[in-house]
Amino acid sequence: MPDVRRLNERLFALWYPLVAGMSERAGQAETRRVLVSAAAGRTLEIGAGSGYNLPYFTGAVSDLVVTEPSPHMLTLLRERLEADPPPVDRWELVQTGAECLPFADSQFDTVVGTFVHCTIADPVAALTEITRVLRPGGCYLFLEHVRSADGSALGRFQDLVELPHRYIAAGCHPNRRIESLLRDSPLRVDQLERGRQPRAFPSVRPTIAGCAVRD
Repeated sequence: MPDVRRLNERLFALWYPLVAGMSERAGQAETRRVLVSAAAGRTLEIGAGSGYNLPYFTGAVSDLVVTEPSPHMLTLLRERLEADPPPVDRWELVQTGAECLPFADSQFDTVVGTFVHCTIADPVAALTEITRVLRPGGCYLFLEHVRSADGSALGRFQDLVELPHRYIAAGCHPNRRIESLLRDSPLRVDQLERGRQPRAFPSVRPTIAGCAVRD
């Protein structure tokens, strides 16, 4: 099983940028730009994947720490960072998962995470860690695909395809109730907007985006 999982992660790193690229070109890039450009100060990105957020960090970010657990995605990230670094004073790439972040308490003004909580094995632990590394008053900027409303046909479909979806998409849960996880976390949800990911598979089409604050 570990060998199969590693193979799935390697294949996912190859096809995900191509599939996600269709959504980006259809309008998702603008949603990212609006969200990520709000990052300021010392900033941490969790689960950066193939680096779709990198072009949207601005000079308001002093230090940028980019994290990703997958060694296959790390290769893509390093290539993007070295070829076209964001306009920040310093950047650093760290291989780590979000459930146990190797940073001291209250180190960051902003944490950014996009389409990442679907694959985190322990999302509750990850949100606790995000809270821990944020400074009081710091903001977690999030963009996630979520389960559709209870009683909806799409929600039932997301439940039905969860197992094969996780298998082919490196552990992605299409029906994870991320809004509830955020509201139950130590963070305070300050802004939340619902949307739809354009040109995406139906299982990952409903989205939420916004900011959650550490009090």
